[in-house]
Amino acid sequence: MRVGPRGSPARPRPGREWSDEVDDAVRGLASGFLIGVPVVFTVDSWWLGDQISPVDALTLLAFSYVLTLAAVYWAGFRHGLRRGWEYFGDALEAIALAILALVAVFWSLGQFGDGQPPSIALGRIAVAVAPVSLGVAIANHLLARDTSHIDLDLGDTSNVRAGWRNDGWRGTAFELAASAAGALFLCVTIVPVDDLSSIATEVPARNFPFVILLSLLVTYSVVFAAGFAGEANRHAATGPLQSPFAETITAYIIALLVSLAVLWFFGRVDAQTAVFAIYTKAVLLAFPASIAAAAGKLAV
Repeated sequence: MRVGPRGSPARPRPGREWSDEVDDAVRGLASGFLIGVPVVFTVDSWWLGDQISPVDALTLLAFSYVLTLAAVYWAGFRHGLRRGWEYFGDALEAIALAILALVAVFWSLGQFGDGQPPSIALGRIAVAVAPVSLGVAIANHLLARDTSHIDLDLGDTSNVRAGWRNDGWRGTAFELAASAAGALFLCVTIVPVDDLSSIATEVPARNFPFVILLSLLVTYSVVFAAGFAGEANRHAATGPLQSPFAETITAYIIALLVSLAVLWFFGRVDAQTAVFAIYTKAVLLAFPASIAAAAGKLAV
């Protein structure tokens, strides 16, 4: 249910119900990726997932559900008021979306299949699911939703932003800077630990193109397919590099360049590092960095 001014129900336009469900799910996935993906890029989470028993993994999943239920109750990833048993259903959906996100990540990294025991996959998902599901659960608060289809008086803020966003190179420069800032913020939380080197050796060479494709898909979803605030204005923008395809590619290139710069700054790559090693580390780091770069765009 959507809520209008003073708590009264707002009247949605016809045909929005299913699209709202999809928007909620995509927005939840985007938030889950943003919060939880850094955990996937730690060797400790992989090692712990490999060591725990299936019983412990299921117990951890149950505990994650309780945490997610609390987050859904206090924050929620859906727009509008919830009540009663709906919270339990939303928490279950958040856990399911988190598991789906982790399956996509681990599959792109080549960690499912090829004779790997199911217990390893279960353990790794159980270890990483809590931060991802919490990210899904707080999506409605972490990343603002587009409410342009609801007849509310939003003031002139959105019009001002839309104005400079269409202001040629000025708007483009602001968005490029915001993307770089978002990517930099996330990179400096991952690179100093230097788990990328160990993880890169575990990923088959044939899987790195899948990592790139997943990065582009998630980046596009964050900016253009999740119903975030200002999405309609972004689709209507006509400035340089402001088409959906161009913005997605640009955000990824910025994430890749920032990843390379941070890797070099922290001494993880240098002139003596093999080209393939640089490629693997940059592609892996650019995955979470591109999500953060897309989130940076939303900030402006």
